[in-house]
Amino acid sequence: MNFDRSVTLTHYDEKWLDLAQLFRSLSLEVLSDRDVVLAHLDRPYFDEVYADRTSTCFERARMYESLSYGDPSVLLSCPGPSLSGIVLRELGSPEQQDQFFEHVSRQRARTCMAVTEPEKGSDAGNPTSSLNADHLLQAEKWLVGNGREASMGTIVVRTGPGPYSIVVVMLTPETLSHTGTFRQLLPLAGLQGAGLSHLHFDNVPVKPEQVLGMHRRPLERGMHAVIKTFYRMRPCVCAMALGNAQALLDHALPYLQTTSARELHRSLQSQVDGARALNLRAAQRIDDQIFDGAAVSLAKACATELAEKVARNMPLLTGTAHYLTDAWLQKATTDVHGYEWMEGSLDMQRLNIVAGYHSPAK
Repeated sequence: MNFDRSVTLTHYDEKWLDLAQLFRSLSLEVLSDRDVVLAHLDRPYFDEVYADRTSTCFERARMYESLSYGDPSVLLSCPGPSLSGIVLRELGSPEQQDQFFEHVSRQRARTCMAVTEPEKGSDAGNPTSSLNADHLLQAEKWLVGNGREASMGTIVVRTGPGPYSIVVVMLTPETLSHTGTFRQLLPLAGLQGAGLSHLHFDNVPVKPEQVLGMHRRPLERGMHAVIKTFYRMRPCVCAMALGNAQALLDHALPYLQTTSARELHRSLQSQVDGARALNLRAAQRIDDQIFDGAAVSLAKACATELAEKVARNMPLLTGTAHYLTDAWLQKATTDVHGYEWMEGSLDMQRLNIVAGYHSPAK
């Protein structure tokens, strides 16, 4: 399952190639053992994954694509701040940020961000999970990445009925290990490294200092921070889809036996290059504090649709016999279909694109 570094260097910086090669070597093991990556955390540059607290959106997009070229499922199984780290950087006080990032770095901890609810989907603006006046957490969340193993994280809940009552609460080791906390791993057909989980909190006590953003104006808390977090993370999902697609295209190179297959490969490669440029532009605009939801959604829609298009065409590129018998290829084409449901489905992205097109500020 080794890849050709000379080919890979035409797409990605050399800095991440050793880790990408490690991820590729673990790509089948992670299907049955999500902890397989934990024995390799002392590898060079791995600390920039699990101890990151300063990266830009552009830098994360580059890193995520390079490492997903190795294997996206292994990347998702890695410890690190992930979405919760971004929302802490956006909303947390200096003390809250130090508590979170120092724990994650020191313990090499996995983290989670609990938004989706079984009865509400990903409607983060209308959660039923609540934090009452006695600071007791009553919540049910599912499809939470790394939710079962996380020792730190965040959760979106209500404190009342009004539009400004939505808050983000930091989940500490004490909260996640409380007897009223239930955590269960969900079965997955692809991207098993994500460790999607079902979480239930039954009157779990929360300290007032765990509520993020209390030093900010009400308008800047809650949903405002969550939306900005999704904007900052969406280019990373695009990058994962493109890294997966690029890995498939490079895998096909030795098997291109016909003129039509070579022409198809060139066409798909050109489209991936264009989608990559689109995503990096969206990431750079976010770093420039231009929160253009339509641009980010366009990049997400293009990347996920294109990755699935590459996967559909793999039998034409490699030949049916190889496509049906290569274990890594089967896994990689299965993983492709998970990006659609990360950070907003295609229908949601299309609505954002249309809204941006009709916006008077465009």
